[in-house]
Amino acid sequence: MQALHLPVCGIAALLLLPAACAPLRGAEALPDARPAGAVPAPARAEPALPLRRDDVLSVREGRFHLDGRPFAEISFNKFDLLWQLYDQLAAGKPLEAANPLVQAQDKALRDLHEMGFRSIRIFALPWGPGGPAAYADPGKRRNLYAALDKAVELCDAHDIRLVWSLGAASFTDTRLEPGKGWVYGEEQMRELIANPEARGRQLLYQYIDETVARYRPCRAVLMWEITNEVTLSADIGDKDRVYNGQRMPTLQEVAGFFDDVAKRIKAADPLRLVNSGGSHMREHQWHLYQRQGWVRDTFAEQLRCFELVYATSAVDVIDIHSYPNHRPGYVIAGEDGRDALLDHAGYMAIAARLGKPLMIGELGLHAAPKTDRAVWDAAPDYFESYADAAAAKPWVEKTLNGVIAAGVQLSYWWCYQSDRPMDQGNPQRFDIDRDRNPELLACFMDANRRLKARLGVSASRP
Repeated sequence: MQALHLPVCGIAALLLLPAACAPLRGAEALPDARPAGAVPAPARAEPALPLRRDDVLSVREGRFHLDGRPFAEISFNKFDLLWQLYDQLAAGKPLEAANPLVQAQDKALRDLHEMGFRSIRIFALPWGPGGPAAYADPGKRRNLYAALDKAVELCDAHDIRLVWSLGAASFTDTRLEPGKGWVYGEEQMRELIANPEARGRQLLYQYIDETVARYRPCRAVLMWEITNEVTLSADIGDKDRVYNGQRMPTLQEVAGFFDDVAKRIKAADPLRLVNSGGSHMREHQWHLYQRQGWVRDTFAEQLRCFELVYATSAVDVIDIHSYPNHRPGYVIAGEDGRDALLDHAGYMAIAARLGKPLMIGELGLHAAPKTDRAVWDAAPDYFESYADAAAAKPWVEKTLNGVIAAGVQLSYWWCYQSDRPMDQGNPQRFDIDRDRNPELLACFMDANRRLKARLGVSASRP
């Protein structure tokens, strides 16, 4: 894509669609946080009441609270909710009730509600380079906000809250060219992450100001997430931190980026929590940061990584992504020099040291074909497909039990009902849904109930 920059006058000239929000309870209005020069969205027919602290997710004495009560959940990523709606508009297809893809998203949310789940995590910007382009181009931006409005409308209809992943790390000059693959432009990951004055960072801030101000009145927004897995970009590549042709940031620069962006989000919405979306730290992260190569960290060194990123950050919630697969945790170095495992209890201990709650933004298991000998040699009873419920169920239950035993308050399984064509015929497809996988879904419903019982959280909606 071309360098993504839209002058402020271009933003002011664009008339936004009204955000679709269900009425909210409350007493005190939030301060106006629209970006300077932005045109207010047209008034809604039934204006939402202002939010109170109890209407949004908060942390009290280390515990999540929602609607004035303790909150905990094991739920799902529905990562493509916005993607499906945006792609329909981009193809010229209206988001009307008869649209099959709208019906599919509505069904997924209805199913989740009926099974007792109250929140999901989504990617709220189109995939890859298409994300920044969807905001920078005024015509595409109208589709972006129309699709987001529809996503919020559908969630409100089924009383589902959103972990809203903003996709902040995608605001680079990267483009995907047919026949060439990934092409990296003037501003790459390092420039976006490390330089607050970068062109992409300024466009990102415009997008955050406008988007957060637009949707902050919406009850459907559970919390804001900065981006997806940018911690995995830290300190990789050659001696100059260039990986596959792209300049990468240091872990210190990632920490600064998280802090800067979290503060920007909170300037527009001071009520809601912000999580990083950053994934776990690579098992070698401290050594990579110190330029000592791919040497496995000890627990103490992993803790130092988390301290660097979160200890003084404006980010409220420590977020990891966890795919233990055939192991109960990630392999790090023990103090005795032998292999050790960093499991969910270990991550909870790190979060406790830092005084911030832990969430698992992505929790999952990758089904493995029999040709993946590294997995099958280590775990001969593993599973090839979620379609084989008898084989998959013990591994799903084992993973969920680990989350419950560790007392992780908030986790999102990857994932529920992918509607991407590329996933439909894949025997190792990672998504599950109630129609195809009823026996596995029963495991999640049971685990969600058991987690709530363990943590003293009411299973009923307010």
